[in-house]
Amino acid sequence: MGLIKDLGNLLFPEDLCLFCRDNEGIDKEYICRSCKEQVEFLHKEVDLDSPYVEKAYYSVFYNRFLKDHIHDFKYSGKSYLYKAFGHMLLSTIAYYNLEDEIHLISYVPMHRRKEALRGYNQARLLAEYLAKELDKPLLKKNLIKIRHTKDQNKLGKLGRQTNLIDSFKAVDSYQFEGKKILLIDDIITTGATIRECGKVLIEKGAREVYGLAITSSKKF
Repeated sequence: MGLIKDLGNLLFPEDLCLFCRDNEGIDKEYICRSCKEQVEFLHKEVDLDSPYVEKAYYSVFYNRFLKDHIHDFKYSGKSYLYKAFGHMLLSTIAYYNLEDEIHLISYVPMHRRKEALRGYNQARLLAEYLAKELDKPLLKKNLIKIRHTKDQNKLGKLGRQTNLIDSFKAVDSYQFEGKKILLIDDIITTGATIRECGKVLIEKGAREVYGLAITSSKKF
Protein backbone atom coordinates (compact mmCIF):
# COMPACT_ATOMS: atom_id res chain seq x y z
CA MET A 1 0.00 0.00 0.00
CA GLY A 2 2.82 2.40 0.86
CA LEU A 3 4.52 1.78 -2.49
CA ILE A 4 1.28 2.50 -4.33
CA LYS A 5 0.87 5.82 -2.54
CA ASP A 6 4.53 6.75 -3.09
CA LEU A 7 4.24 6.06 -6.81
CA GLY A 8 1.09 8.16 -6.92
CA ASN A 9 2.93 11.07 -5.33
CA LEU A 10 5.81 10.71 -7.78
CA LEU A 11 3.62 10.52 -10.87
CA PHE A 12 1.14 13.13 -9.70
CA PRO A 13 2.78 16.05 -7.83
CA GLU A 14 0.88 17.65 -4.95
CA ASP A 15 0.96 21.10 -6.59
CA LEU A 16 -1.53 19.89 -9.21
CA CYS A 17 -5.24 19.34 -8.74
CA LEU A 18 -5.76 15.63 -8.22
CA PHE A 19 -8.86 15.69 -10.37
CA CYS A 20 -8.04 17.84 -13.41
CA ARG A 21 -4.23 18.39 -13.18
CA ASP A 22 -4.59 22.17 -13.13
CA ASN A 23 -2.40 24.14 -10.73
CA GLU A 24 -4.64 27.15 -10.17
CA GLY A 25 -5.89 27.72 -6.65
CA ILE A 26 -4.65 24.44 -5.19
CA ASP A 27 -5.08 24.22 -1.42
CA LYS A 28 -4.58 21.64 1.32
CA GLU A 29 -7.52 19.67 -0.08
CA TYR A 30 -5.55 19.00 -3.31
CA ILE A 31 -8.40 20.39 -5.42
CA CYS A 32 -8.46 23.45 -7.68
CA ARG A 33 -11.15 26.11 -7.45
CA SER A 34 -12.93 24.90 -10.57
CA CYS A 35 -13.22 21.30 -9.37
CA LYS A 36 -14.20 22.40 -5.87
CA GLU A 37 -17.22 24.11 -7.39
CA GLN A 38 -18.37 20.67 -8.55
CA VAL A 39 -18.35 19.30 -5.00
CA GLU A 40 -21.38 19.95 -2.81
CA PHE A 41 -20.86 19.05 0.83
CA LEU A 42 -23.88 17.56 2.60
CA HIS A 43 -22.43 15.88 5.71
CA LYS A 44 -25.49 13.66 5.58
CA GLU A 45 -26.46 11.29 8.38
CA VAL A 46 -28.37 8.26 7.09
CA ASP A 47 -30.45 5.60 8.79
CA LEU A 48 -29.32 2.15 7.66
CA ASP A 49 -32.05 0.46 9.72
CA SER A 50 -29.56 -1.84 11.42
CA PRO A 51 -29.09 -2.74 15.09
CA TYR A 52 -25.39 -3.20 14.32
CA VAL A 53 -24.61 0.27 12.93
CA GLU A 54 -24.96 3.12 15.41
CA LYS A 55 -24.88 5.84 12.76
CA ALA A 56 -23.74 6.24 9.16
CA TYR A 57 -22.71 9.31 7.21
CA TYR A 58 -21.60 10.42 3.79
CA SER A 59 -19.80 13.61 2.85
CA VAL A 60 -20.85 14.97 -0.54
CA PHE A 61 -23.66 15.00 -3.09
CA TYR A 62 -23.52 12.29 -5.74
CA ASN A 63 -23.30 13.94 -9.16
CA ARG A 64 -21.64 13.19 -12.49
CA PHE A 65 -18.35 14.71 -11.34
CA LEU A 66 -18.20 12.48 -8.26
CA LYS A 67 -19.42 9.43 -10.14
CA ASP A 68 -16.70 9.74 -12.77
CA HIS A 69 -13.86 10.34 -10.32
CA ILE A 70 -14.92 7.60 -7.91
CA HIS A 71 -15.01 5.26 -10.90
CA ASP A 72 -11.45 6.33 -11.76
CA PHE A 73 -10.40 5.88 -8.13
CA LYS A 74 -11.72 2.32 -8.08
CA TYR A 75 -11.23 1.01 -11.60
CA SER A 76 -8.69 3.17 -13.46
CA GLY A 77 -5.69 2.88 -11.17
CA LYS A 78 -5.96 6.44 -9.82
CA SER A 79 -5.15 5.41 -6.27
CA TYR A 80 -3.75 8.88 -5.51
CA LEU A 81 -7.31 10.23 -5.34
CA TYR A 82 -7.47 8.93 -1.76
CA LYS A 83 -6.03 12.28 -0.66
CA ALA A 84 -8.80 14.40 -2.15
CA PHE A 85 -11.55 12.03 -1.05
CA GLY A 86 -9.89 11.60 2.34
CA HIS A 87 -10.14 15.34 2.93
CA MET A 88 -13.86 15.16 2.21
CA LEU A 89 -14.23 12.47 4.86
CA LEU A 90 -12.16 14.47 7.34
CA SER A 91 -14.55 17.36 6.86
CA THR A 92 -17.52 15.19 7.83
CA ILE A 93 -15.64 13.75 10.80
CA ALA A 94 -15.02 17.29 12.03
CA TYR A 95 -18.62 18.32 11.33
CA TYR A 96 -19.97 15.59 13.63
CA ASN A 97 -17.03 15.65 16.05
CA LEU A 98 -16.47 11.94 15.39
CA GLU A 99 -12.79 12.14 16.26
CA ASP A 100 -13.69 12.23 19.95
CA GLU A 101 -16.33 9.54 19.55
CA ILE A 102 -14.41 6.68 17.94
CA HIS A 103 -11.45 4.61 19.11
CA LEU A 104 -10.43 2.72 15.97
CA ILE A 105 -10.69 2.99 12.20
CA SER A 106 -11.46 0.07 9.90
CA TYR A 107 -12.58 -0.33 6.29
CA VAL A 108 -14.71 -2.53 4.09
CA PRO A 109 -12.45 -5.35 2.88
CA MET A 110 -12.20 -6.78 -0.61
CA HIS A 111 -11.90 -10.44 -1.44
CA ARG A 112 -8.21 -11.28 -1.87
CA ARG A 113 -8.72 -12.31 -5.51
CA LYS A 114 -10.39 -9.03 -6.41
CA GLU A 115 -7.82 -6.94 -4.54
CA ALA A 116 -4.99 -8.77 -6.28
CA LEU A 117 -6.49 -7.91 -9.68
CA ARG A 118 -7.07 -4.25 -8.79
CA GLY A 119 -3.79 -3.81 -6.95
CA TYR A 120 -5.27 -2.00 -3.96
CA ASN A 121 -8.39 -1.58 -1.86
CA GLN A 122 -9.65 1.98 -2.20
CA ALA A 123 -11.45 1.84 1.16
CA ARG A 124 -8.22 0.82 2.85
CA LEU A 125 -6.34 3.74 1.28
CA LEU A 126 -8.96 6.11 2.67
CA ALA A 127 -8.86 4.47 6.10
CA GLU A 128 -5.06 4.59 6.25
CA TYR A 129 -5.13 8.27 5.40
CA LEU A 130 -7.73 9.04 8.07
CA ALA A 131 -5.91 6.98 10.70
CA LYS A 132 -2.73 8.92 10.04
CA GLU A 133 -4.41 12.33 10.03
CA LEU A 134 -6.43 11.62 13.18
CA ASP A 135 -3.71 9.63 14.95
CA LYS A 136 -6.08 6.70 15.46
CA PRO A 137 -5.22 2.98 15.36
CA LEU A 138 -6.12 1.20 12.12
CA LEU A 139 -7.59 -2.29 12.11
CA LYS A 140 -5.78 -3.75 9.12
CA LYS A 141 -6.67 -7.45 9.00
CA ASN A 142 -9.49 -7.84 11.48
CA LEU A 143 -12.27 -7.72 8.90
CA ILE A 144 -12.01 -10.20 6.04
CA LYS A 145 -14.10 -10.82 2.92
CA ILE A 146 -14.34 -14.61 2.86
CA ARG A 147 -16.69 -15.06 -0.08
CA HIS A 148 -16.21 -13.71 -3.59
CA THR A 149 -19.41 -11.91 -4.59
CA LYS A 150 -20.79 -9.99 -7.53
CA ASP A 151 -20.25 -6.24 -7.60
CA GLN A 152 -23.08 -4.50 -5.77
CA ASN A 153 -23.47 -1.88 -8.52
CA LYS A 154 -24.37 -4.61 -10.99
CA LEU A 155 -27.31 -5.91 -8.96
CA GLY A 156 -30.87 -4.79 -8.38
CA LYS A 157 -32.21 -3.72 -4.99
CA LEU A 158 -33.09 -7.23 -3.79
CA GLY A 159 -29.82 -8.67 -5.07
CA ARG A 160 -27.83 -6.03 -3.22
CA GLN A 161 -29.61 -6.85 0.02
CA THR A 162 -28.79 -10.56 -0.17
CA ASN A 163 -25.52 -10.65 -2.12
CA LEU A 164 -23.27 -9.99 0.87
CA ILE A 165 -24.91 -12.20 3.50
CA ASP A 166 -22.25 -14.28 5.29
CA SER A 167 -19.51 -12.72 3.15
CA PHE A 168 -17.46 -11.15 5.96
CA LYS A 169 -15.61 -12.47 8.97
CA ALA A 170 -14.09 -10.65 11.95
CA VAL A 171 -10.92 -12.07 13.54
CA ASP A 172 -8.58 -11.25 16.43
CA SER A 173 -11.45 -9.63 18.27
CA TYR A 174 -9.29 -8.85 21.30
CA GLN A 175 -8.01 -5.88 19.30
CA PHE A 176 -11.42 -4.23 19.09
CA GLU A 177 -13.58 -5.66 21.89
CA GLY A 178 -15.41 -2.87 23.69
CA LYS A 179 -14.23 -0.29 21.15
CA LYS A 180 -16.10 2.15 18.92
CA ILE A 181 -15.12 1.63 15.29
CA LEU A 182 -15.37 4.00 12.33
CA LEU A 183 -15.90 1.83 9.23
CA ILE A 184 -14.86 3.40 5.92
CA ASP A 185 -16.29 2.70 2.47
CA ASP A 186 -16.24 4.66 -0.77
CA ILE A 187 -19.96 4.84 -1.52
CA ILE A 188 -23.24 3.92 0.16
CA THR A 189 -25.96 2.52 -2.05
CA THR A 190 -28.41 0.42 -0.04
CA GLY A 191 -26.10 0.30 2.96
CA ALA A 192 -25.93 -3.51 2.81
CA THR A 193 -22.12 -3.58 2.87
CA ILE A 194 -21.78 -1.47 6.00
CA ARG A 195 -24.63 -3.35 7.68
CA GLU A 196 -23.01 -6.74 7.07
CA CYS A 197 -19.58 -5.55 8.22
CA GLY A 198 -21.11 -3.92 11.28
CA LYS A 199 -22.92 -7.14 12.11
CA VAL A 200 -19.80 -9.30 12.28
CA LEU A 201 -17.85 -6.65 14.23
CA ILE A 202 -20.59 -6.24 16.84
CA GLU A 203 -21.09 -9.99 17.14
CA LYS A 204 -17.37 -10.33 17.86
CA GLY A 205 -17.44 -7.74 20.62
CA ALA A 206 -17.14 -4.25 19.15
CA ARG A 207 -19.02 -1.71 21.26
CA GLU A 208 -20.35 0.44 18.42
CA VAL A 209 -19.85 0.75 14.66
CA TYR A 210 -20.16 3.99 12.70
CA GLY A 211 -20.15 4.03 8.90
CA LEU A 212 -18.63 6.76 6.73
CA ALA A 213 -18.47 7.04 2.94
CA ILE A 214 -17.61 9.69 0.38
CA THR A 215 -21.08 9.82 -1.10
CA SER A 216 -24.30 7.90 -1.66
CA SER A 217 -25.97 7.01 -4.92
CA LYS A 218 -29.28 6.65 -3.08
CA LYS A 219 -31.41 9.44 -1.66
CA PHE A 220 -31.96 8.63 2.01
